Amino acid sequence: MELKADVWDRVMEFATLLVNEDRTDRYWTNYNALRDYCEAQSLGGYNHPFLWESLGDFTTSDSAAIPLYLRALEAAAEEDAREYRVSIRFALAERYRAIGKEDLALEYAIAADDEARNLSDLELRRNISKFLLAQK
Repeated sequence: MELKADVWDRVMEFATLLVNEDRTDRYWTNYNALRDYCEAQSLGGYNHPFLWESLGDFTTSDSAAIPLYLRALEAAAEEDAREYRVSIRFALAERYRAIGKEDLALEYAIAADDEARNLSDLELRRNISKFLLAQK
């Protein structure tokens, strides 16, 4: 699933601002700008999972991030979006664990692990394995 270079660049600009911001008011200004950008892309017909996964990653509330990751997962339905589905499912597992929904955390972690077997991203696969081992 190809990601437009200009979308990648713009989201990375927002990510850099968010990661480096220590003032809460500025963080939320940049976060809201990223959210608006994601919505504008979607309304314009470009609904790439990278947009929603990135927004979810910068959402400070676990319960608010979950619908964003679910939206990203829905956008990652194409066969060539496997890497997105794996990382999104793993993010969902982490967020569900954080809010105490262990059954859903395990469900998403197992689904991520099953699909990750065909990926070359060893670090992601290792993190999923560690997560699953910690769940038992």
